[in-house]
Amino acid sequence: VGETWGVLFISIGTVVTGLGDLDFDFGGYGLALMAAACQSLYLVLARNAQDQGHLSSMDLVFYTAFYNSVLFVPLTMMELSEVMIFLQKPGEVPHFFQFLMPYVILGAVLNYATFWCTAVNNPLSTAVAGTLKGVLSSVAGMMMFGVRLTLLGWLGLITSTVGGFVYSIAHSKKPKKI
Repeated sequence: VGETWGVLFISIGTVVTGLGDLDFDFGGYGLALMAAACQSLYLVLARNAQDQGHLSSMDLVFYTAFYNSVLFVPLTMMELSEVMIFLQKPGEVPHFFQFLMPYVILGAVLNYATFWCTAVNNPLSTAVAGTLKGVLSSVAGMMMFGVRLTLLGWLGLITSTVGGFVYSIAHSKKPKKI
């Protein structure tokens, strides 16, 4: 019951935060909603693959990278000429690799941690952890980039945070299956 309340608070808080965003963009929020739905499906499918196919978290990182390349290689090829023009400028090739390698490593670590968290817990717990990360990202965005929220937006952010804590406490008190 507590887990359900936690998820309900998170969901309500997310909607209220969006309504209190002074820079509200319907298209942007629509894409964010689609991304959240895809990530939820992604986590459920990852857990199912781990349960049914005996795949490890590292196996899932590999397959994710492989299947993502089907989408992103053609998109990259569409912009290849502009990238090549940019890389011809003096000093840009070392800068490119200086930024590329940490992003690749951080992306792999994030995917591994996500799959590991999903395997150890469940997709919902991983999504709740992602929501709390989103709250921290929102606060960081407000402090660093001047993102503005109304009182309603702050109320939604607080509601989401409380929901995350309610879910976490309820989930930790739940008897573990052996």
